[in-house]
This record gives sequence, C-alpha cells and structure tokens, in this order.
Amino acid sequence: MPRVLLLPLLLLLSCTGHAQTIRLNTDIFPPYQVREGDRLTGSSVKALACIFDAMQVDYEIRVLPWERAVQDVADGKAEGFFSATRMSRASRFATLSAPLALEKWYWFSNSATRPSSNGQGSGLQVAGIRGSNEVEWLSLHNYRVDPLVSGTGQLLQMLQRGRIDAFLADQQTLRIELTRQPTTLRPRFAHFLQYTTLGVYFSNRYLGANPEFLELFNTHVFNCLPEYGVLRADERQQLQQMHDHLFEHWRNDPGLIAAVKAQNAQNKAVSIQQIHQLDQQWLDEQRLPKDQRELTSRVLQNPLADWLREQQAQLDGIVSELIVTDQHGLNVAISEPTTDYWQGDETKFTEPFFSEQPYMSTLTYDQSTRRFQVHVGTRIGDPQSDATIGVLIIGLDIERALRMDESPTSLKAESP
Repeated sequence: MPRVLLLPLLLLLSCTGHAQTIRLNTDIFPPYQVREGDRLTGSSVKALACIFDAMQVDYEIRVLPWERAVQDVADGKAEGFFSATRMSRASRFATLSAPLALEKWYWFSNSATRPSSNGQGSGLQVAGIRGSNEVEWLSLHNYRVDPLVSGTGQLLQMLQRGRIDAFLADQQTLRIELTRQPTTLRPRFAHFLQYTTLGVYFSNRYLGANPEFLELFNTHVFNCLPEYGVLRADERQQLQQMHDHLFEHWRNDPGLIAAVKAQNAQNKAVSIQQIHQLDQQWLDEQRLPKDQRELTSRVLQNPLADWLREQQAQLDGIVSELIVTDQHGLNVAISEPTTDYWQGDETKFTEPFFSEQPYMSTLTYDQSTRRFQVHVGTRIGDPQSDATIGVLIIGLDIERALRMDESPTSLKAESP
C-alpha cells in the first residue's frame, strides 16, 4: 500500500516492492496532482500508482516548486518530473513518456477578441503561473509573460482588476479553481487554443542505465488511464469538415480499391476461426524480431502501405494512423503498426461498413500510436457495383487536428 509523509518543504508518496527507488518530482496542479491534507492524490498520481504497481517498481514522489522539480532532474537529484507537456528545455536532459493526461487549453479574458497564436507585436498584457506548462508555451510563441504568479486565483484577480488582458489555462483546472472563487471573478470569454498531453519526463541518465524501462512504462499506461470526456458538438463538426476536405477522395483511389479487391478475392472463403487464428498470429508476431514478422510485414510493406505513409507524412502530424481493411475487417495496408490485425469486431469498422455516412468515434487513447485520437471510418465501394468492399479508417491526432489557428473553421467563444 502507498504511504504518505508530510514534511516541512515536500510531500512524499512512496510505494515499495523493488530494489531501486525511482524519485519523481511534481507540483500541485489540480486535478492532476492534488493535496488533500497530508495525502497526495489526483489523476496523474493515481495513474502512476497503477503503472508502477504493474511494473513492480518502487517509487517516491516529492512535491516541490515546479522550477525546482524540473531542475533537480537536470542536476541528477531525481529520475523524473510530471505532469509536463513537451518542453524544449527539458529535452536536453530528459525524455517524455506516453501521455498520462489530456488538457484542453483556453485563453481566458474579458474580451470577445481571440488572442493570436503568436504573441509577437500583439501588445497583450499576459500573466502566467511561474514555471507552468502554459508559460513554457507562451514563451515559445513570443509572448512576454509578466507578471509570473504562484496560482490560478491570482490570475483571476488580476484579470478582474484589469491588470492583465488574458491568461492561458487548462479548462478543467480553471473550473476547479472557479468553484472556490466568487462569481465576480469569472472571465467573460473562453477562446479555445488546443488540446495538449501531459506525461512524465524521465532523466536520460536513468534511461541510459535502464534501457527497457521507458518502453515498459509506456506499455502499462494504456491500462491505467482514466476515462476522458466526449468531444463537443462543434469540435466533432470541425473534425468532420477537416475529414471531408482532406480525406474524402482517398477511398476512391484506384490503387486502394485494387488492393482491397485483391485481398477480398484471396480471403473469399476465410472462416471466422481462421480470422481469429490470423489475429492471434499478429499478436504473437509483435513479440518476435521485426525480420520474423511475416504477417505484419505483409501489411506494412506493400505499395498501398507506402502510399498511406506518404499521405500521412504530408499532413504535419494531423493523422496518427491509417488503416485500410477488406470486407472482413482484416488489414490490407496500414501506415503504422496496429494493436491487432482484425478490425471487424470494432465499431470503427462495423459502423461505416453498413452506412453511407462516415463514422466518428469517441475521443480515445490509442495503445498502438500512444496518442489521443478520434477515428473516422468510411466505407470503400466497388466503382462498378457500389457494393461495400472494405473500410478506410483514419486516426486524427486530437492535439494537431484541433488547434486555434490551424483548424479549417474557427470556434466560437464560450463561457468558462
């Protein structure tokens, strides 16, 4: 069982069971790291407890001011810090894990005008929490952040008094803070900026001494994440417009159709038992060296797979994975390795297979790509008979696909 010890300058959470203790640093950022009396909790803390329990690894968490939490890892005094977004300064001495959390960043202000994604020449007076992920982003995007404060409550007070024009914050974190504040401090407008993921930065020194650690840690993340909320209606509409604009014509590509028809002819008499055997073969191959993965190589290394990767590379990370299936839901070609070979038992295949309309999944964390994504599936029809012969499945990375100034349509301002 984890135990917690409250000390004058730090909060320590530890779990025993392994000879070498991993020291992790963090700061209090609800709902990811939360102090409840002498106990440390929160969604990221709970996820780490689940992961390290599965790994049977001993760990301890110290609560420190964020800047010190980061610097201690650079100085070799700790093995990692969390919860952090991508930080250019940290990449010199640490590597970011698979995501433990998904944040939704908004500009909060009392103006209906949405701030630009680049602060150069904007003249906006912007404040931020010292050492926070948001300040890191603001600095990288040419915003002068002044003043730097210690908490979200101070940002709300400065905005209400007119001392600043705007601040950047995670929507969920701000809403938690607003429940403790008078209604007079509520910002009038919330302008969506982007989704962003948070993970653990592990010291490169530690990873060098333990080369298998990060892969094992990332593998266990999938089973330890909390559930995430659904996308709003306007976000789904925005993703649908992006899909129609960029990808709708792909399913009519002659090379794609020819590859699907060829596999359908090959699998014409395949039984459900054989499908399950192929799916198990796929899973078994993932434990083999790459040069021994016969079925996997057949799907990853063919002309259609090469074409899919070419299309994906041109879209600046918007697409997390591309899957083309035959009429049974078996992979014909993929741009990235998938968790399984048979998609036929999954909604992202069955819904579009029987519909003329594209199917959009809920927001999920994908184990194979280790990204938060939405799948959009569309039926592939035979040009002659219009019979459904397969499905094209496109994974859209939520971080890249929904960004304020890069999206096909703009989002309306909403209240916090």
